[in-house]
Amino acid sequence: MWAKTLWGGLGLLLAVSGCWGTDHPPAGTSTELKALKVASLPIEDPLSLAWDTAPEATVVLLPQSITYPILGRGTIGELKARALSDDKFLGLRLSWADKTHDETLEVDKFTDAVAVELPLGDPQKTNPMMGSSENPVYILHWKAVWQRDVDKGRADVQDLHPGYYSDPYPFVSGRFPYEVQESFQTDNARRYFPGLAAGNPVSKLYRRWPVEELHAEGFGSLADHSAQDARGKGVWRDGRWSVVLAIPREVPDRANPHLLPGQNTLVAFALWDGGSQNVGGRKHWAPFLKLVLP
Repeated sequence: MWAKTLWGGLGLLLAVSGCWGTDHPPAGTSTELKALKVASLPIEDPLSLAWDTAPEATVVLLPQSITYPILGRGTIGELKARALSDDKFLGLRLSWADKTHDETLEVDKFTDAVAVELPLGDPQKTNPMMGSSENPVYILHWKAVWQRDVDKGRADVQDLHPGYYSDPYPFVSGRFPYEVQESFQTDNARRYFPGLAAGNPVSKLYRRWPVEELHAEGFGSLADHSAQDARGKGVWRDGRWSVVLAIPREVPDRANPHLLPGQNTLVAFALWDGGSQNVGGRKHWAPFLKLVLP
C-alpha cells in the first residue's frame, strides 16, 4: 500500500509537451528497452559484466521547461539504459557522464539523482506527467546522498562542518558532538527533528537501500510507499555514474507494478545533476519508452 504522505521534494517527475505515451520521443532516443533473463540479478554491482550482455538503449534527455522551477539549459544530454531480470526483480542499469560527484545536501548544494516511472494502469492511457487517479504511476528514485549514507554511514553535521559547536539539546543522550543516530533516540529528543518525528521518509536515519518507492495519481499527489521492497546501488567512477534500480516483479502491494513474464509496458526517466543546481522540478527528463520483459 502507499502512504498518503506527500513528498514535495521530488516535485513534477516528468513533464511532456505535446505527447503522450511513446508518441514523438526525442530524436535519437531508442524505440525500446529489452530486458534479458538471467539466473541472478547483480543488484549490488552496477559494473558487472553481466549488464553488458543486455541490449543497450540510448535515452535522450531534455531540460524540464513546463513547470517552475524550470531547467533552462540541460547539462547532461543522454543516459544509457540496460535491463536484466531474474525471477524476483527487474533491474534497470542506468549510466551517464557526469564530471562531478555530488553526494552532499546543504542549503546551496544538491545531490545527483535518477528516477524511473512505470504505469500502473493501462500503459497507453497513462499520463506520463505523474499519472492520474484512473491510471496512476509507480516511481523508483535513487539519490547519491542516500548512496553515500549506505556506503559510508549517514553524514552528520560534524562530518560536513568539523568546526561546528552546539549547546546541549534537552533530552539528548551522550555528549558533544551529539551524533544524530546515537544521541536522539527518544521521542522527546526527536522533537528537535520535526521531519523525523513526523515520519517524513526523507528524514530517515537508517537506510538499507539508497532508493525510495513512490506513487502518484497526478500533480501534487506524490506519496511514499508504506512497504519498501525495491533495491538499488550506484557507483561513480571515472566521471560516470552507473546506477542499478531493481523493481520487484510481483508483490502484493497494489501500488507496485506487476511485471509478468512476456509482458510489455512503458518506462520513463528523470535525472538530476546536483553540481548544476538541479533540484525538484529543475531536472532532465525523457518520456515513455517501450519496456519489453522476458
